[in-house]
Amino acid sequence: MQRGYIILIAGTALLISGIVISAVRAGTIIHENAILRGVSIKPGGSVNVSTQVMDTSRPATLAINVEHINSTTGGEIPINILGETVRNPNGVIITSNEFTKQFFMTFKPAITGNYIVTIYNLGNNNVSIDVLAGNLPFISANNKVNFNSLSGVIVGIILTIAGIIVLIAGVIVLILDKKRISPGIQTTSSSSSGTTNTESETIVLASWIDRFIAWLIDFIIVSIGLGMLFAVISIPFWIAFPQMFESTDMIMLFRSEVGYWPSYIISSLVFMAYWTYFESTRGQSLGKMLLHLKTTDLTGKSIDLKTALIESFGKAFLLPFDVILGWIFTNNIRQRMFNTASGTIVIKVKEAEENDRPKNVTYLKD
Repeated sequence: MQRGYIILIAGTALLISGIVISAVRAGTIIHENAILRGVSIKPGGSVNVSTQVMDTSRPATLAINVEHINSTTGGEIPINILGETVRNPNGVIITSNEFTKQFFMTFKPAITGNYIVTIYNLGNNNVSIDVLAGNLPFISANNKVNFNSLSGVIVGIILTIAGIIVLIAGVIVLILDKKRISPGIQTTSSSSSGTTNTESETIVLASWIDRFIAWLIDFIIVSIGLGMLFAVISIPFWIAFPQMFESTDMIMLFRSEVGYWPSYIISSLVFMAYWTYFESTRGQSLGKMLLHLKTTDLTGKSIDLKTALIESFGKAFLLPFDVILGWIFTNNIRQRMFNTASGTIVIKVKEAEENDRPKNVTYLKD
């Protein structure tokens, strides 16, 4: 196996490991916290936030952000007095404070169970607030940040960045190795009556705009399919836990951000499988079929499964880097970085070549 492929495998392993470690560690932290986001409280009104405390050895955190800028008009919102109380599972108030701007505190829970945070609007104007409540492992009892508890997330981020760097390095090594071992272009000529005739084949390279349109068609088709798939998968959970899908004030902290990496990996794997299958079997995805494009090797021949897998990986996982670096290390045959690594090009084919039916044949239906 070439050293470039080994580097690519190592980079892929680092990238996936980093994403998984970050997602798992962040998910563990966020699972223990709840948030109330962008909720309006009328004068004299209140809102409750419930959080489950499972470990009394760690301090609980309460952070409240009061919006002072109107997101619609951009003007300042009048400052109101707000109040907060925290009740333990026995209903006993353990904290009570008033504030006007951002509020932050930690407290030591005495017992495990469900703690209720209540925020009151003691002023004369509507207010919009965000509330975070729960066990934040990186916040100590003296309100200082404990970076040791974030080591898992930090390690995951470092591995992810390292994986991307190694992948790019692997592609560059593959390109350099291919240039080093590739034989020069040879032409054969035949001589007749002192005249030299040289035969050569002309391949029409697809334009970048046609390739982009084909990619966009593929993206829309696969995205619709993924949306339908996720919707079908969600139905049993929606039936069993309808409250999780309702538009309520209480949602998990950074749920959307935590869900980004798993959804990114799943969707990227689906895109890679889609392109790998179509381009290894017929050289064309659905988008390429519509635009009369085809992925081939450098001589215009069909590619195998391994080549299609390498070519599709960059397009599915690292498309911006793949294209930009392809332009930086540009050549005259319009290759992305992973096109160069896999030895592939995208060509324009004639409609007759796609259909490839025998000529001068009439078909009659029985």
